[in-house]
Amino acid sequence: MAVRHCLIPLALLASATAAALSCGDPSPVGVQTPALRAARASNKSQPTGTSNKTGLVACSQTYDSVTKVIGPGGDTLQVGHHILWVDAQVLSAPVTITAVAPADTVRWVRFQPDGLVFPASSADLANGLSAGAILYTSYKDCGLPTSDTLRVAQVSDALAILGYLQTWSQVRRNAWSQANQWVAGVLPHFSNYAVAW
Repeated sequence: MAVRHCLIPLALLASATAAALSCGDPSPVGVQTPALRAARASNKSQPTGTSNKTGLVACSQTYDSVTKVIGPGGDTLQVGHHILWVDAQVLSAPVTITAVAPADTVRWVRFQPDGLVFPASSADLANGLSAGAILYTSYKDCGLPTSDTLRVAQVSDALAILGYLQTWSQVRRNAWSQANQWVAGVLPHFSNYAVAW
């Protein structure tokens, strides 16, 4: 419950950013597709404090796989160094979610069912605040300088970067942040995601 209260400022920031981004070029039906949102994010300049490094962060992980049913009440799912948080009322029915963190030299995770779409973050008076779904990944043991600002990238099965998510790194002032070594990204849909510069 304490973690949920700590996420409220993050969800508010996500809502404000989503509202600002929604003013971009609309698709024919007025809704950006998840792939378009990721592609647009990849065209933006790197956040302040980011080094000139590009690509995926070299940081090993061991294999882990978790399957869990998450319903309209929302919940979390942890697989390896990754935590998926799904807000309440985001899913209209229970969904069996599988997360796989393959053994690799980079921190990445695959979510299924493929293409499960989450609504954009929003705040409205009738339904309250919705942060959609957020992926948190720890890079505590990756040996990176604290000055590096990392992002969450959507990647292909071959680990090619397809785009970057709306991301927060070095989450501060929270006991669960493990000394500011977490990166968090708002998930528009299920796919493969990795820690990147």
